[in-house]
Amino acid sequence: MAWTPENLQLLLARLRSNAGDFTDTEVRGASKGCPDLKETLSAFGNMPGGGTIVLGLDAANGFTATGVEDPGALEALVASQARTAVVPEVQVAFERVDLEGETVVIATVAGVVPEARPCRTVQGNLAYLRQPDGQYRMSEQEVQQLLAAGTRPRHDTRPVDETSIADLDSQLRDHFIAVARSASRRLSEVSDEEVLRFKRVIEPQGSRLTLAGLYALGRYPQQFEPHLSITAVAEPATRGEVRNLDRVEFDGPLPELLDRAVEWVQRNTRTEIRFGSNGHGQDETEMPMVAVRELIANALVHRDLGPHTTGKNVQIRLSGDQLVVSSPGGLWGLSQDQLGWPGAKSSVNEFLYEICKMTRTASAHRVVEGEGGGLREVRLALRDAGLRCPGFNDNGVRFTASLMRGTSVTATDRLWLGELPAAAGLSEIQKQLLISMRHGRSWNSHMVNDEFGLFGSAEAGGELQGLVAAGLAVLTGKSSSFAMAPALAPAAVNVAANTAAVNGASAGTPVGHDTAASNAAPALRVPEPMKTSKNAAAILRELGSDPLEVADISSKTGLTANQIRYALSPLLTAGIVVREGGQGHKVTTYSRAGA
Repeated sequence: MAWTPENLQLLLARLRSNAGDFTDTEVRGASKGCPDLKETLSAFGNMPGGGTIVLGLDAANGFTATGVEDPGALEALVASQARTAVVPEVQVAFERVDLEGETVVIATVAGVVPEARPCRTVQGNLAYLRQPDGQYRMSEQEVQQLLAAGTRPRHDTRPVDETSIADLDSQLRDHFIAVARSASRRLSEVSDEEVLRFKRVIEPQGSRLTLAGLYALGRYPQQFEPHLSITAVAEPATRGEVRNLDRVEFDGPLPELLDRAVEWVQRNTRTEIRFGSNGHGQDETEMPMVAVRELIANALVHRDLGPHTTGKNVQIRLSGDQLVVSSPGGLWGLSQDQLGWPGAKSSVNEFLYEICKMTRTASAHRVVEGEGGGLREVRLALRDAGLRCPGFNDNGVRFTASLMRGTSVTATDRLWLGELPAAAGLSEIQKQLLISMRHGRSWNSHMVNDEFGLFGSAEAGGELQGLVAAGLAVLTGKSSSFAMAPALAPAAVNVAANTAAVNGASAGTPVGHDTAASNAAPALRVPEPMKTSKNAAAILRELGSDPLEVADISSKTGLTANQIRYALSPLLTAGIVVREGGQGHKVTTYSRAGA
């Protein structure tokens, strides 16, 4: 995508909420020159989708913009490393974005073609892969996975020694045969054993079960292949002495693994009763269970079944803010960007996939829908719930899908929204957008599409235009961005309330409460006090009507430029501080609003 200040701000918001890098994104400071990127270039080169390096941000100080002194020279040095520090060389494209008056360089690294992997460093001949907190050195087993990814897998048809038809679950077997016969005239005329043979439940010549047949229909597949299992871990909300709240190992055939895993997620997540505009209450889970089920099913059916994945199973991790489902192996026959979009269909294990289309779980659900539309349903379910689109990451040896647990909307936000008559008919996504606008964020259609995974910019634009039509948002004219309608923002009240919160209101007086007017007409509702940096009060004491540059503030407070920019960010969002200049201006000054 083309980088703009707006979508870079979106990335920064996610980085801050994540408290670190993402698997496909690395942030590096470059104010003192070009960092050593050979390990990062190797890791991104080995990932099918490559990755992004953002140069000119201070990750240790809230991802504030520190900029680069000479963007052209920096780009040349990074390009040189891409050509000479790794083999094979990787392709890098550069973009520059002005952020907070600083120039940030964004390097997009393309993944190496599968047949040329692994990409290794020239120094040490080492291959790397990414994980959320950086890159790690690949094991020999992972190298073999990358090498095997260059050819069409057929591991699901491998016969499993010491197995026979007697090792099939009789109920699963009989139901599968009945469905297979009903779906094919030719199969309706052959014996049970021939049905199983034609569908590769058993090998073409002989009596052994195939790996696909054992995995999908076996009585106890783990007797022969222990790694055909799931490990599920629920982490506590805060770190302490207890490492895990609920750690389980699931075994049995694939349909049973799926049912039990979904039940486990339901058990470890919250269900709330939410009342709609019609006054009726309904149960609402943190995540749509249809989306949870589809992601777990995909992990089970499309996992790599090759010998190089022995000992690696499907893993489910439930943390305080998200559900993560990961499985051995990467995508086959489609790119990560195609996931969940119409026409995106490809099966790593063709025969296992066909068997699962005709297999039902104990809860009477198909294991897979069979039309390649499962991930599309995930996107639709999340869209209807107003939740962020799922996160996908394919690093070539492991595929990971993640879902956020609910939204960041507070009870105060919901109450504020409920008091707006024009908000009654909004979609969940529009409600999310309006609430974030209330807290100072602006949106364009590209950002909405990226955040919620809508089906094209037209649909994303429609959500924004709907807010405008309802009189709740306005087009700002800056990069086609939309912000909350001024009539909804009691700026003077918010500034006064939040300033009091920063300066330290008296313990007995709630922020924004006027004791002299406590019996008068209700005042405009004030948002919850914002979270500020510990240095915010010191900066506000020095700011007045005369505008100051960052250097001026630094000389008065003794704070560094990075500390000042980090502290100013929420003050600017709340309207307590006003900025003149900014992106693309040589001089940027700050003053106190209303001073």
